Amino acid sequence: MSAFRLILISLLAALPGSVLAQVNAAADCSSTDASALNTDTSELPAYYQHWHWVPNSHLSESAKCGLSPGCQGRFIEPARNWEGADQTPLRAPLNVSADTIESIGDKATMTGDVQLRKGDLSLDAGYAQYNRSNNTVMLRDNVVLRQPGILLRGQFAEINTNKGLGELEQAEILSFDTGARGTARRISRPDYSRFELEQASYTQCTPDNETWSLHADSIVLDYDSGRGVARGTSIRVYDFPVFYTPYLNFPVDERRATGFLFPSIGVADGSLDISTPYYLNLAPNYDAIISPRYIEQRGEAIEAELRYLNKYSEWAVNTSYLGNDKREDINRWLLGVAEEGYINERWGTEIDFTKVSDDDYFSDLGLANLAVKRSTHLNQQAAVNYSSDDWTGRIEVQRYQTIAAVEDPYQKLPQLSLNYQSPAKNFKLEPSIEFEYTQFDHRDKLRQGGGRVTGQRLFGTAGASLPMRWRWGFLEPAIKSRHVRYELEDADLAGIDGSPSANSGQFSLDSGLYFERDVKISDQDWTQTVEPRLFYRYAEYQEQIGQPDFDSSALTFTYQQLFRDTRFTGHDRLDDANQITVGVSSRLINNNAGREVLTASLGQLHYFDDGRVQLPGDTVRKSSNSDLAGQIRILPDDNRWLSTDILYDARQGVLNQTNLSYHQRSDNGTLFNAGYTFRRKGNNLGGLENDVKQGDVSLSLPLNDQWKLFAKTQYDFEDDRPVENLVGAEYQNCCWLTRIVYQWALEPDDNNGSNVVGTNNTGTQNNSAVLIEFQLKGLGGLGTAVASVLKDSIFGYLSDD
Repeated sequence: MSAFRLILISLLAALPGSVLAQVNAAADCSSTDASALNTDTSELPAYYQHWHWVPNSHLSESAKCGLSPGCQGRFIEPARNWEGADQTPLRAPLNVSADTIESIGDKATMTGDVQLRKGDLSLDAGYAQYNRSNNTVMLRDNVVLRQPGILLRGQFAEINTNKGLGELEQAEILSFDTGARGTARRISRPDYSRFELEQASYTQCTPDNETWSLHADSIVLDYDSGRGVARGTSIRVYDFPVFYTPYLNFPVDERRATGFLFPSIGVADGSLDISTPYYLNLAPNYDAIISPRYIEQRGEAIEAELRYLNKYSEWAVNTSYLGNDKREDINRWLLGVAEEGYINERWGTEIDFTKVSDDDYFSDLGLANLAVKRSTHLNQQAAVNYSSDDWTGRIEVQRYQTIAAVEDPYQKLPQLSLNYQSPAKNFKLEPSIEFEYTQFDHRDKLRQGGGRVTGQRLFGTAGASLPMRWRWGFLEPAIKSRHVRYELEDADLAGIDGSPSANSGQFSLDSGLYFERDVKISDQDWTQTVEPRLFYRYAEYQEQIGQPDFDSSALTFTYQQLFRDTRFTGHDRLDDANQITVGVSSRLINNNAGREVLTASLGQLHYFDDGRVQLPGDTVRKSSNSDLAGQIRILPDDNRWLSTDILYDARQGVLNQTNLSYHQRSDNGTLFNAGYTFRRKGNNLGGLENDVKQGDVSLSLPLNDQWKLFAKTQYDFEDDRPVENLVGAEYQNCCWLTRIVYQWALEPDDNNGSNVVGTNNTGTQNNSAVLIEFQLKGLGGLGTAVASVLKDSIFGYLSDD
């Protein structure tokens, strides 16, 4: 089957979904009646005037701001300036005017420019006959019925003037609020929430761009249930029939409804990939999306997403199955479970579980987002949490599925933690307790012939601090006793101590001063601060070479790290310390805007002793001081910020690390992000074998109200090659929307999970994909893979459809 036929079939299969779901227009900024006009509309094309369609050139600025994305005009309801227009028909008197009026008994006959007004009901026709006995009127010859937000036209009508109910023949209907309009041989309104149409057509398109329309033998719209039923239905694009169905059940408002969503269409590495999701609105608190998927070179797959909500928890289950992959000759599958539970105000639960059939699942089948293909571990975790005013606790089990040639982490089966921290009170002693017990397991453990030590770890701390805070500064001494102990399995096989332990006391003293002054800048009031800070920490040394390393690593060194009470994550090492941090920060605050516009910080650690406690493979620290750590944050307004972090080695006069990022969002929707990262090889902060020099830029650029461009690039300056590129475009108007994205990414080498060029690794593998999204507005749809890719790739991106 050709690619063209597959695309066409997928598009057609998706269309009978939420057919008459109405476009969710942006909130109006002003009235959409005649007061929204700023020029005379009498010279507009007659077809525009017939549907009360007004292009942007004739709208006031306030009326334009409420337009749906991509729209070049709006439907303007004529002024309702007759007497009693603010009343209901049942309570208002009937006012009649015509060229001639003849009354006999209970009937009155009117001819020539007939106008009937009864409250908010307006009726115009060339001929009318009114029956006083049942308050009905029969009209013919260019009948026009108006009620708030609704316009109906027809050649013949019979209407109850007390209720505004009845029927019209050779009719047209327009909703000013939603832009939905159509024609019918007959339109009946038996009650306020129900319309019945025969031989009908419907569109959400505007008169300036009539791209698609729906045609049916009959349509019933029930606004009480939010449902509609159409029979003998066809979809036409530019009056060309593209789909037919004998029966169609669809939503008529924003309430969720069962039906096809728009397909995801892509081409990855020359293979066509189509998914046509079907949404099942099973109940108010649970639903599902079932997605048949065709992958040209692999076969047919089925994917499902289930969501369930109750008063205690939220669940999401994702599954996928591809039977007998034609390329690999294996079954491929995925299972993902996510849960967040709220048992009561103190207890909660969480689950994050993902498992796939094989290590190459995402690289082969993860079309939607190339970034996920660089995942190395899939989390499989469940936890119960407890929280009160003073105590927090957590019980969790955690393991990973490693899907790359990288080190397999330890499993926590289980981990129990309990912490006590008294509420902070000035000049009051604040005791604290931390306890953690963990059972560590590993797939490569000693008793199964592997090389990994497993066992139990018990970690605990007890201490107290005394915060003393004044307006001009603060002083906070703290003491803490730390303990770690192990019970290791099969220690004799490794020739190590089966019950190693360590104890270490720690003392810290944190202090700071606040200086500030008022300054004038451009006739505005500003406040400038200078905030010096000293942080002294002493921690006892104890030899810990015989202890395993289950889950610890060195913390990333930044300005904030200067003031932490440990240099490790995890609890396998009780670090030694005899050091003082000297730091200073300065802030520039715009008093008029109430905004901290500039923050700059600089600090350095000074060591009085060598750092002897290190993780396996790391050497003893011999330096007398750390790199200079700096941090700058600039926030000139709510739409822009600039951030940079630097580590500078003053002894050698070299820059060891810097991270620079810039973000900007303009009022017209332009989004721009830029970043640069540099890390020097061989420094003490990571032991890198090669320099890291990478930059990335991303952009979402509206060219006008209808066109938008997307781009992202991530470039490796050290190896002089791109890591990831993305380009895309979007076009939309009131009637339809399309997006197309091309994505290319460098993939990790299968041997070691890295794309860094080096020994036994070319780092030249790559993956590419083209994704296409197409929506006929008003025919439903909840987003596609294209929008998901853009949200993941461009920081701050939000789709506006």
